[in-house]
Amino acid sequence: MRNALFLAATLALAGCAAYDGHNLVPGGSTESELRATMGAPALTFDQGGGGKRLVYPRGPLGLETYMADIGPDGRVVSIGNALRDETFYRVQAGMTKDEILRLIGPPGETMAFPRSQTHAWDYRYMDTWGYRAIFSVTFNAQDVVVSKFTQRIERDKGQR
Repeated sequence: MRNALFLAATLALAGCAAYDGHNLVPGGSTESELRATMGAPALTFDQGGGGKRLVYPRGPLGLETYMADIGPDGRVVSIGNALRDETFYRVQAGMTKDEILRLIGPPGETMAFPRSQTHAWDYRYMDTWGYRAIFSVTFNAQDVVVSKFTQRIERDKGQR
């Protein structure tokens, strides 16, 4: 009985931690509340005019990277997962590595292709239809996007 109570208390406390920031209120929550909830960001970008974007990737093989935009007043403007089909549709040839970092965040994996002098960044995510997938963006030697593609990862055989 004592173990069951301890487990229930532990799970209740874990439920208070907001891995995705769902308890933050755009327009109401402050940057300090965001940092207290989600921790230190992996990247911070100046958005101009006093605003900034904080980037929270959730593990090298995680399926989420949260982008939190902070207004000049220090309040959360928006927060959401960037690893989504809708975000990847916005990636276009000619974009720079910095633009991709601002849009999607850091990759889970990278790979170099020395012969073609290109390199790729891969992002694991859950696609719109509930399949695990990998989005890959390829850069040339000048760090400019030359191509992109998405590949679904096979679901478990028992889930058909």
